[in-house]
Amino acid sequence: PKRPLRVQLQEALKASSSKALKASSCINLAVDQMTTFDVAERDPFWNAWEPYAQARKMVGFDDKEDIEYRADEDGKIRSVKLLEGMQNVSAVVLSVGGNDVYLKKDIQADLAYSLVPGFEGNRQKVAKEFGIRYREIVESVRAAAPGAKLVLVIPYRPHQDFSIVMGAPDMDAEGVKVEDALGGVGRSFETRFLPEMVTPMVREILAVGREVGCPVIDLSRTLKIDEESHYGTGRIGEANELGAPWSGAEPSDISTKFIARLIEHALSNEQEAMLYWGDAKQPGGKNWQMTVRQDNNDYILAEDYKFGGGIMKKVVKGPTEEEVAEANPYWFGIGILATLLLSAQSLMNGGDVVGFERDGFEAVLQQQVAEPAQPWSKG
Repeated sequence: PKRPLRVQLQEALKASSSKALKASSCINLAVDQMTTFDVAERDPFWNAWEPYAQARKMVGFDDKEDIEYRADEDGKIRSVKLLEGMQNVSAVVLSVGGNDVYLKKDIQADLAYSLVPGFEGNRQKVAKEFGIRYREIVESVRAAAPGAKLVLVIPYRPHQDFSIVMGAPDMDAEGVKVEDALGGVGRSFETRFLPEMVTPMVREILAVGREVGCPVIDLSRTLKIDEESHYGTGRIGEANELGAPWSGAEPSDISTKFIARLIEHALSNEQEAMLYWGDAKQPGGKNWQMTVRQDNNDYILAEDYKFGGGIMKKVVKGPTEEEVAEANPYWFGIGILATLLLSAQSLMNGGDVVGFERDGFEAVLQQQVAEPAQPWSKG
């Protein structure tokens, strides 16, 4: 965004009714494309940030704080260590996890395979491993800034016309979307199945919020996935002043203001296990307005929670053998489609087939083939 989160959050703090927040200064220790794997130590060899650093210099932000990253002499960034060296830290906002899915091909593959009958445990495995990393980060942050308030952030969903794997659609000279077949399938697939695949990971964030008694901000229920103005440059096909195209995986100036407002609201209230999100509306098609909504982050919410809103379906009664037989080919096909999309994109970029586990895959395939054939429809 032209006006990054640090700037808009500083403005929100200055406009706060809290005297303490009015007197606060906002410092950014985050780095573009950070994952839970490199919060403690970000090595440019494994997860480079130089393109973003160059872009920040070219934008010409008013404050040096928004231009340069704080790297050590060895060229690595250690955000928690930087936090530990700061004085009078009153609050820390931790937003990390979305890029684990966005950037890590092995995690993408595990989540895709989880749609195949017999591999459902993959997403629980991914969530458990994510929860371990996330708790380690939270523990280190609390140790680095003892006594500081803590706010956790659930990432936003990508725009429905953007794919984590395939990217954004192309546009013709008249500004009409040019949808390629593979990209269109990928975008539709992610819009439909991403919430189901990542909800267990997000529930780990909610669990940590309950464990430490701190608020959680839910951006997946704040940014509207069908609203272009909430993402990137604000319009598909529109490039920014640097020539970078619209991205459905980045907030716009409009939605960044939503995020700043939610953080200010969370910091204005007591440290407790609450879930906050923004209800954004555009009355009369004019300026966007956002109302802060909230829920108790309790076990009732955790049981029903679904990434992006809604309620996860519950199975009250187990399916019959016939229903299982009818459903298996569908879900098996969905899982295969997911892995094919990942592999196709990887191969197009010069990589290999993503996350293919031949032994396990063949075992499940043999089990599916051995099941007695059932008609697709009754009667």
